[in-house]
Amino acid sequence: MKRLLAALALLVVAGAAAFVALGGEHGLRKAIFAQAMPVNYFEPFNATPASLDRVSGPVYAFTYGFTRSMVLDTPEGLAVFDTFDADFVEQLKEALAKQFPGKPVKWVVYSHNHLDHVRGSAGLDAPEVIGHKSVNEFVADWPKSISDFAQVTRPVEGDVTVTLGGIDVDFLYMPHSHSQTLYGFHVRDADVVFAPDMMFVRAFPPFDFPDFYYPGYIRALDRLIAVDAAHYVPSHLGTGTRQDLVDFRNMTATFHETVRGELSSNDYFGADGAAMRRGLQAAYDKLEPEYGDWHGFNEMFVPKFGRHWGGVYLGY
Repeated sequence: MKRLLAALALLVVAGAAAFVALGGEHGLRKAIFAQAMPVNYFEPFNATPASLDRVSGPVYAFTYGFTRSMVLDTPEGLAVFDTFDADFVEQLKEALAKQFPGKPVKWVVYSHNHLDHVRGSAGLDAPEVIGHKSVNEFVADWPKSISDFAQVTRPVEGDVTVTLGGIDVDFLYMPHSHSQTLYGFHVRDADVVFAPDMMFVRAFPPFDFPDFYYPGYIRALDRLIAVDAAHYVPSHLGTGTRQDLVDFRNMTATFHETVRGELSSNDYFGADGAAMRRGLQAAYDKLEPEYGDWHGFNEMFVPKFGRHWGGVYLGY
């Protein structure tokens, strides 16, 4: 699996670089190619101040910059779902101290193993850390020691309902999607779904994620939609509703089917760079009218196209 992911990453980078180098004369917006690594994608959200807001009942959302965690207020203490990094955690601790003075964080819960969701966790000193059984193993593969990461002490696998301070939380396992350790969460009594890396409101995901299997990811989105909760909380960028999740799911499926169709019809398996450019242009022309005003459409189109191209090449 690691070799496959490494090969896919190299394939995508090479493909995106080729598109950037070869596509200018085909009329795609110059911004697409000039921003193959677009810092301005994040700028509108980086200035978002720290804010702890009640979602429903005992469920809160803490937002800082372009990241967001879920906080569960239980009679026995607080549970924090995803921690992101040390700066995020420092801001979170200040907000929790104001809202819940003297109340400890009893649980940290990881949605998956990616470093942008697990770092900073050591700063909360939680007695129990919950996550998929493979989270520690994946983090250990990082070549440098992650000093601000708190290891999972209560591993889980598959679908499971975990009771935190008397409140049941459904852990919805999403294998073969965006990492092999991914969970969505449903707090039934509050009817809130936390959808880490599975909900982007009128936005293309940043770089379309290097760890991605599109058929499984679309099934994961379908599963969250089927919960039909009253409230949905994304982990990044803006907030929204169940309909925004439906729209994101449809965009993802449309993009994948469009790229697969265009690249197949243009014989992209061959060595003809012109055929690849025709596929890129055709996909852009089809998708831009409906999704061109989404955040990051131009900035992330080439990386997203490269990811889908790599997926089709590998057979999915």
